[in-house]
Amino acid sequence: MSGYEVEIGQLRSAAKAAGSAADQARGVEPGAGLDAIATALPGGDAAKNAPTLASAFNERAKARADEIDQWSDSITSAAKAYSDNENSAKEAFGG
Repeated sequence: MSGYEVEIGQLRSAAKAAGSAADQARGVEPGAGLDAIATALPGGDAAKNAPTLASAFNERAKARADEIDQWSDSITSAAKAYSDNENSAKEAFGG
């Protein structure tokens, strides 16, 4: 067979899986345990900077989840476009 073929169902499955991964990633707060640094090392630079580090970790995790969600939306849009184009081609050729 020459050319290429798009597996629209697989695109939809990948988009759904990515959406699920993004939702799960939003529930993770990688900086949550860093407040223990202040207790373990009171008065030091590590204790003083732990909240900033925790915040940065949490913000980056949220940003990654948002990026995964955007990828999911893009793949969903691509699957819809492929499906619409296939339907239009079928109609144009009496299919």
